[in-house]
Amino acid sequence: MLAAMGLLASCTSEIDITEDATQDEAMAIAEAEAQTKAPSNYNIKGRVVDNAGNPLSGVVVSDGTQCVLTESNGYFYMNSDISKVTFVHVSTPTGYLPKMQSGAPVHYKRLSSITPSGGVYNFGKFTLNPIPSNKANKLTIFFTADPQPRNKTSTWDKFAFYSTRCCEALYRDIKETANAMSDRQVIGICLGDLAHEDMTLMGTYADAIKQFGFPTFNIIGNHDNDYSKTSDDGCAWRFEELFGPRNFSFNYGGVHIVMLDNLIMDANGLKTYSQGLTDEIWTWLQADMAYVPKTTKVMVCAHSPMFKLENGNERTNTANHGPDYGALFDQYSEVHAWAGHTHTTFNYNYPTNHRHKRVQVHTLARSTGDLWTNEYLSDGTPRGFTIVDIENGQIKWRFHPTKYLHSNFHGTQGQPAYTYRDWNYTDDGQGHLKAVMKGTNNDLDESYQMHVYAPGAYGSGNKYVFANIFLWDDKWSTPTFTSTGSSPVTMEHIQAFNSTTPTEFSHDAADTEIKLFYSDPSRYTQLDNSNYGQHLGLHTIFRVRDTKAHDSGIVSVTDRFGNTYTRSISW
Repeated sequence: MLAAMGLLASCTSEIDITEDATQDEAMAIAEAEAQTKAPSNYNIKGRVVDNAGNPLSGVVVSDGTQCVLTESNGYFYMNSDISKVTFVHVSTPTGYLPKMQSGAPVHYKRLSSITPSGGVYNFGKFTLNPIPSNKANKLTIFFTADPQPRNKTSTWDKFAFYSTRCCEALYRDIKETANAMSDRQVIGICLGDLAHEDMTLMGTYADAIKQFGFPTFNIIGNHDNDYSKTSDDGCAWRFEELFGPRNFSFNYGGVHIVMLDNLIMDANGLKTYSQGLTDEIWTWLQADMAYVPKTTKVMVCAHSPMFKLENGNERTNTANHGPDYGALFDQYSEVHAWAGHTHTTFNYNYPTNHRHKRVQVHTLARSTGDLWTNEYLSDGTPRGFTIVDIENGQIKWRFHPTKYLHSNFHGTQGQPAYTYRDWNYTDDGQGHLKAVMKGTNNDLDESYQMHVYAPGAYGSGNKYVFANIFLWDDKWSTPTFTSTGSSPVTMEHIQAFNSTTPTEFSHDAADTEIKLFYSDPSRYTQLDNSNYGQHLGLHTIFRVRDTKAHDSGIVSVTDRFGNTYTRSISW
């Protein structure tokens, strides 16, 4: 029987919606269905198999509200409210990945593509591809946030660097970095704002990820909505057309990864929105997590932060269903909450006496730099992305700065001085620019995890060495400074966090130089009205006093995984 079922599965295309079977094969299907525990009343059915046609049992399948498990022969059945179903999708189990289409994973089928028979929507096969055994417990995720390109003719893309070209440089760096990782499975997760209110550029993004050679999972951001529509669901049409459901999950190496749409667009003025989950999404989330053992490590991904914010506010106190999803995730052994949206890097571990003590917060800065200008910093963090490694259930991460620049400066009012930039740009040999470090001419790479400033950077009379450590949290070491002929000295942590008024030195000097330049109304009156000169207080700033007129030294810090990073400074 299994052989017949495997033969049948191999006779049809992976993307077929219906079973294209001969009469004998149809009888084999009917016999297999008769052996399953089908409910007495159902209107949706389908089957999950591997790429050899073998049935996969115990796989979670959802209609967007409820979740069910596949039977031993791979079949699933649901009795659904058809009026509320847009997609049926599979929560891909550990050891498998869905097939790809245009660079995006296709773990779903759209209800509107199915013609019902006898009141039943037969979704046919969902085919999953086994991951090679040598990669089954080795996963690397490239996390990006808010690439947010705009058309070159846009009013908001004329000040410095073209956003579309900055995206091209980002995607090039991602592809090259992934190509060097042959011993592990690579995927991408983009945390939303794939484009900036331009449905055409949503398609351009889809074309870009097609070139990666690995699947990229996507979240809808507020700027990915079509504001000409009149409902939260309606304005997501283009995202769903390209990437499928806005809420889904998958598994890898024993880690459960949940993707959520956590912005509720306001039908009375769709550029406004509220934070949190709709009732329907909350219902689905409970159904999905009901199949996840409490000992499982969970990664929950959304566009906007779901937990602690960098200003100290607690999103689970204020978001729609925030107390609900907070209490739900509190039950799991380890939860990593990933988001973008704020354009600021923020990593945070709840204290051991907090209700969210098992939750770790990871908020990513804009991958293509500051909004509107697309300059190299987004509130202190350079252009780039976060690389997450999952190996044998252990989760580690690091920052990867983007070394390429495909856009020449095109602003008409001049450029900032870039006094504090640690690199110069040189020709990359392909008609673009590449960042090389000052003093060494080495390419900008992952050794660059902090920006160090000599005395005077924060004011001519200032006698401190400063360091901004991009992904720092309290599980890193406190950095030290070792000057000429001296022992290491522990640096002072500038605590801006949990304060409504940032402290005097809780900002990044290079980022401030750029923001002040563009916010000068004598140059850029358009940006002055958008408070471009404002910056948030960062909690990643450290300093140590050195009163010498001329000195040199090394700042050293060790991340939570035992990797030590150093930067030399002299003045």
